[in-house]
Amino acid sequence: MANQTPEQEVAVIGEDDFDESTIREALSEIIEDYKKKGKSLEITVLKQPFVLEGKKIKFKLIGDIQEDVFQKFKPEVLKFLRKKLNNASLLMHAEITEESEDPSVRKLYTNSDKFSFLLEKSPALKELQKRFGLETDF
Repeated sequence: MANQTPEQEVAVIGEDDFDESTIREALSEIIEDYKKKGKSLEITVLKQPFVLEGKKIKFKLIGDIQEDVFQKFKPEVLKFLRKKLNNASLLMHAEITEESEDPSVRKLYTNSDKFSFLLEKSPALKELQKRFGLETDF
């Protein structure tokens, strides 16, 4: 059995159904193994959010570096997941997304932007600014 080709190995694996929770359990096993091996980049990628589309797991990665790491360990993880979930037709895919898909989240660059943001959260800051004569830009 150790001398099987990849095609024969796939034939041994079944077509069991799986859901996000079973995938999360299997991924946590891989993460624990990677922790023992000190593979921190791989762990970071595996902890990224994913979407299950039929029999395809789509990881939502933040940048090119994560995608490179993903492509390097993909065959090993895919083989483990297929065996663990007993499903030969399982696929994995990576998609690079923006850091924040929420348009309401804005980046605060200047001191004025930061102050305006804090002012929205706590209007009492305006009174403190007036009372003490504070300026955001100097």
